[in-house]
Amino acid sequence: MEKVTVLLSTYNGEKYLAQQLESLVAQQGVEVELLVRDDGSSDSTTAILDEWQGKGVLSWYATGNLGPGKSFMNLLQTAKDGSYYAFCDQDDVWLHEKLRVTMDKMKEVELANPGKPVIVHTDMYVVDENLDIVHDSFWRSSGLRPDILRTFPFLCICNSVNGCTIVMNDTARKLILEKYVEHDVIIHDVISALTVAYHGGIIDYVNAPTVLYRQHSSNVVGAISYSKWSAIKNRMSNIGSVISKNIRLFKDVNTIGKISVCSYLYHKVKYMLMR
Repeated sequence: MEKVTVLLSTYNGEKYLAQQLESLVAQQGVEVELLVRDDGSSDSTTAILDEWQGKGVLSWYATGNLGPGKSFMNLLQTAKDGSYYAFCDQDDVWLHEKLRVTMDKMKEVELANPGKPVIVHTDMYVVDENLDIVHDSFWRSSGLRPDILRTFPFLCICNSVNGCTIVMNDTARKLILEKYVEHDVIIHDVISALTVAYHGGIIDYVNAPTVLYRQHSSNVVGAISYSKWSAIKNRMSNIGSVISKNIRLFKDVNTIGKISVCSYLYHKVKYMLMR
């Protein structure tokens, strides 16, 4: 049975944390090692972590407030001696087969690409605070095409690799840490996907939901309902902010890998037409 080290960053997560921990303990077909970093909670989150650590379910630590992206990168650096690593958010719920089906894909990809850094991600159910399904596909609700968004030029203009679904092999972990450059805008999942893609690694996916992705008022990142024509209309009416955002994004991705302005614009237009 494969062991997966699950990396969970917490911050004032008392409301949903226990439910997520229960779903991690219930994972089927894999051995779960759970490492948690608390990012400076002021509620009962750390008491919950102490309780679960006492049960032998997890180990946790705290080193001040870093923000979610840097907190996950700190976890990635702290975790050692594993072969596979998964990012995990505090307020979602994982389906029991989440890690097993992702690892099945991981093994398939590694067999075809020996020695390569690999990231595998999945789709998600979008749910409300009570876990009632709002949309049966995060990708479709957000207008994402993971079959296209697998190479560095396409990932530069649109990221479909959602952090809470990521599983990576140790080769990918070491590469990400070796190339890591601190960012305030680009967060851990985007950094991870861009780094692996740019340096010849593999980005692959499972075309099925494995996570109940909870939408609530405290989400750092949430699902955006997508309509192709309304999105185009919105971009045209806010052309100045769209240009400014793309300039910032272009500069940021060029600190991770290199892409020319022409290539960036080409892939942006191409993806808009393909999706």
